[in-house]
This record gives sequence, structure tokens and C-alpha cells, in this order.
Amino acid sequence: MTELAWRLTRLGGRSALLSTGLTALAVAVATLLLQFAVAGNFAFDARADRTSWRDAPEADGTGTAVIATAVDHLGGQSVTRIDFAALDGDAPAPPGMDAFPAPGAVWLSPAAADLLADVPESDFLARYGDAEVAGLLGAEALAHPNELVAVVGRAADDPAMTAERFNADAVSPRAIDGFAGGRADAVYGFYMILMVLAAILMAVPAAVFGAAAARLTVSRRDERLATLRLIGATPGQVMRLTLIETVLAAAAGSVAGTVAWMLVTPLVALIPIDGGRWFAADLWAGAPWMAAVAVAVPVLVAVSALIGLRSVVISPLGVARRVKPKGLRAIRVAVFVALSILFMVATQLVGGSMVAVAILIVLFAATLAAVNLIGPWTVQRLGRTLARTARGPARLLAARRLAEDPKAAWRTVSGVAIAGFVAGSVAMFPMMVTDTSTQSTETIAAMVPAADADTFAAALTAEFGDRAEVAVADDSGFLTADSGAAVIEATTSGADLESVRSTMTAILPGDPPEREIDSSIMSNRIVGSVRTGVTVVLAVVFATAAVSAAISAIGSVLDRRQTYRLLHLAGTPQKVLDQARRQEALLPLGFLGGASVLTGMLLTSPVIGGLGFDASGALILGATLAAGTASVIAAGSLSRPLLASVMRDVSPRPD
Repeated sequence: MTELAWRLTRLGGRSALLSTGLTALAVAVATLLLQFAVAGNFAFDARADRTSWRDAPEADGTGTAVIATAVDHLGGQSVTRIDFAALDGDAPAPPGMDAFPAPGAVWLSPAAADLLADVPESDFLARYGDAEVAGLLGAEALAHPNELVAVVGRAADDPAMTAERFNADAVSPRAIDGFAGGRADAVYGFYMILMVLAAILMAVPAAVFGAAAARLTVSRRDERLATLRLIGATPGQVMRLTLIETVLAAAAGSVAGTVAWMLVTPLVALIPIDGGRWFAADLWAGAPWMAAVAVAVPVLVAVSALIGLRSVVISPLGVARRVKPKGLRAIRVAVFVALSILFMVATQLVGGSMVAVAILIVLFAATLAAVNLIGPWTVQRLGRTLARTARGPARLLAARRLAEDPKAAWRTVSGVAIAGFVAGSVAMFPMMVTDTSTQSTETIAAMVPAADADTFAAALTAEFGDRAEVAVADDSGFLTADSGAAVIEATTSGADLESVRSTMTAILPGDPPEREIDSSIMSNRIVGSVRTGVTVVLAVVFATAAVSAAISAIGSVLDRRQTYRLLHLAGTPQKVLDQARRQEALLPLGFLGGASVLTGMLLTSPVIGGLGFDASGALILGATLAAGTASVIAAGSLSRPLLASVMRDVSPRPD
């Protein structure tokens, strides 16, 4: 059977080999994107695992060391600080270090060392007393290569190792025995949810594209298989022949896509998320998962090919005679509308638990997948409407094609429609960034025990002289003291901000002092990550749409080469056929593209409305739609030379 499949492909000439190559190319692209989508989920998990040691579990007994964490600030950037003090000689070396930090030793991440290379000691290192840089942290201690981290060694009786930390992002001093079993930062749970959503937004178009790969040049293949059925081939033989033909091409494409992913992983690792790029190893999902994706795509293609054989198996004579297929049912619309309404209602009813988030993600994924149901129905209705109003031969040919074979026409523009739906769904999320630059006059504040507040204030006043004004209050305007605590604030010039901050950090044992605007540094980083993620997702889905449009347009010409030849021999000018080909793609592209964007915006409007609108989202949406649509139109034009070649070749083909 394999020999027969190859013989039929070979006898089909260059067009048959080209269609097989198109299937392999489509599967390769789909596999590459699915490998990317799967790997992203493992990447954040790897970051979370590498940073969990900073929240090590408390020891059952006295422990061997004391750990505490805080967030220092330098200009508009934050530096994660981990304080250590040994309780005995058995204190374990933290990850990324070859020894436990001695009192007065500071270990810096490579990025922090580069940042501090030109910073005076009075502006940062002076915060940790008479300290010296002892070494650089290894990769196993860092979330990413650009992370700013400082590990500070202290004596066990240092006040910084006993003072409670009030900041929610800090860990108060606790005795530990080791670093296993620590808790990851809660922010990675948030990023993992976003990555799951991004994976769905990328995976669904890729999966639809991969499934459509099995239907490329479907008319040529259906006619050939119908002929085999009419001369005695059994349904089982037809199915096996189809599986061999499609699975072999899909398997080759899947292997190529997986290899391509491994080659581009270092480039993908340069995408900055949460303040930095990735370690390339983080994007390695592991051989089992990569193999699972590489197998899943050909299986998807095989299932799609078998589903497409229904007409050949049931009515081969109808296929051979090119009987007009029945119209698509409106149940497709009902399914899409029901899922959309269910998602919108769920956004207003479910809470913030992980189960509720999972339900919303599943509903959104189902709604996105249902776009592939309503698309062909919409194309068919559009074609029938245009056929009734057509005023020229090109428009009439395009409209009849849309009406009579809407599934094939949908395959050409499905990538754009799904990309538009994704763009409308995510691009309008608010992404406002707060300015954290230093002002001419700055106020920084820290929370301290109320009983020690006056003593600390006096020490700071004596140390500052005329550099800053010190005051004790219950509320600084942005920092409110808890019960038993007080707020010490210092007002200084922007030029002296970091040296004043360093002095306060060295004298006050608890939370580092901060400006009101410093609390926006983390939110800015999250917003920047979301913006980068949205841009990457939109780039991926529109790139998928462009490749899909190019491959589908070429496949469509191969599918109808006999029709094009006959029309050309009957006197139809090449210009008219070329116009019909373009309109066949552009008419549903404009209608479905705009409708899908509006539908996506409507679907997520309940969520976005609660967060507030941001003009930057509209700019991202407009830019990606313009660039994506232009790339899709350009990709579709690649079939024009093939059309000219098909019409020049009027010789009969053996298939």
C-alpha cells in the first residue's frame, strides 16, 4: 500500500509533489509553534523552582542558619536582598554559592555586579555596613540572567537578623536547616496562568492550521480516491492509502518542526519577561513532552484526513461527478454563540480561585476553537450574498467559489480570522506604566517598632546633617504604621536620594526605606511582561495566519488547476481569473477579519471594563492588525505565479 501511495504521488507530477511538500511545511510550522507553546509553561516553572530557596521552610529545632529577605531599590530598579547569618559551623551553602556567606560578605548576581560597577559605595554597598563583594551568584540561584540579587552575610546578633519585616514581599528572619521545600514567589503563579492563556492563544491557531494541512489539495485527492473506490477499492483500503500519504508527509514535517524549535530556542530565550531574558535550558520541555508534541501533530493530521474522507467512502460517484455539497447548518452559529455567552457570564460569576480561573481558560479555549466552526458557515453566507449582487465576472467567480466550497475558502482566511479574534481579545487589556524616575525632591519612609522610633530618628538626624529632614509619624501618606509600629520618613534632594537611602538602610534593621513610587516598580515589570507577551502572541498568530494563507492559496490553485485550465481554454482572460483569486481571499478576509476583532473585544469587554481602558492597547492592536493583514495579503499573492503556470500548461495529467 505504501508503494501504491508513492506511485500515485509520483504520477501526479510536480503538482502532487508540491502538495505533499505543502502538507509537510504546514505541519512543520504547526509543530514548531506547539513546541513553543508547551515549552513556555515549563519555563516559568523552572524559574519558580530556582527561586524557592529564598523562602526556605522554618527549622523544627534551633536550625543551622537564619534567613531573611527584603527588596532594596536603586533608582527605578529593585534589588532582591537575602540576608544570612550562621548559627553554627554546619550552615549549608545557598544555591549558586560555594560557601555560606561570612559576615560582611556580599554576593551579587552578574547583572547586579554590572549595574553597581559605576555606582559609588555610598549609594548602595554602604547599606550593608563595612561589606565587600565576595563573589558572583551562579545561575542556579537566579530566576533569569538579568535578575538583580544581593546575598548579604551577617552576624547572628545583627539587628537585621532579628527585626520583623512588615513588607508583604519580605520574609522575616527565621531559622532554617536547608533550602529544600521552599515556596516559590506568588508572582510566578500569576505568570503561569498567563502562560497557559498565551499557550492556548498560540496553540489553537497552530492546531487548526495543522489539521487543515491534511485538507490541502483535497479535491485532487478526493477525485483520485473516488476513482479507486469506483474500480473496486474498499473503504478500508482508501483509508489506509490516505493515512499513508498524509502521515508520512506529516511525520516528516513534525520532525522538521521539532528540529527547527531546537535551533531557534536560543533566539526565543532573548524575549524579556519579568525583567529579563531566559536561560535556554528553561525552554527545554524535556524529551518526553517534545516527543509527545511531535507525535500529536501527525495524529491530528491523520484524524483530520480521515474525517475528510466521509464523502469519498459514502458517495464516491458523487465526488467523481462533483455533486454540489449541501449547505452548512446554522447549528455552528448556535454553538459559538452559546460558548461566547457562557464565557461572558462566567467572568462575572466565578471567583478568583484556581478552579475558577481554570474554568474560564477552558471556556475561552473552547470559544476560540469554535471560531473554526462558524467561519465556514459565514463564508458560505457571504458567498451567496455576493453572488446575488455581483456585477462582474471576477466577483461572480469568487462568490460562487465561496458559496460552493466554503470550507476550502475558510482554510485560506482562517488564520486571519482566528488571529483577529485573538488580537481583539487581548490587545485592549490596560498596560499603563508609572514613571519611577527620580524627582528633584524625594521622600522615603520605613516602618520601625514604635518603641525605637525616636532613637532611630535621632541617630538619622545626626548622621544626615543638612542632607535630609527626618520625621516620625503614624502615616507618611503612602506607608501606614501597623499596631506597635511607627513610620520614619526622610525628605531629601533627588541627588542625595540613594546615599540617604543607604544610611537609613544601614541604621534601620527592618524593611528597607522606599519611595511611594517604588511600589510601582513591580507592577511596571508585570505590565511590561504582559505587553511583551501580548506582542509575542500576536506576532505568532499573525505569522501563522500569513503562512496559512500562503500555503492554502497555493493549495487552492493546485486543487482547481483543471477548472482554471478549462476556463482559460474557454476564453476567460488570465486577468479575470487572477482578480477572482484575489477577491476570493480578500472579500472574506476583510469581512471576517473585522468581525473577529470586534467579537474578540466584545468577549473580553466585561473583564477589560473592570480594569480600565488604555490607549497603548489600541496602538498595539492597530499596529499588529495592519502588519498582520499586509503580511497575509503578501503571502496570498505567492500563488499568482503558480496560477499563470497552471493556465499555460493545458496538457492532460495522469491523475
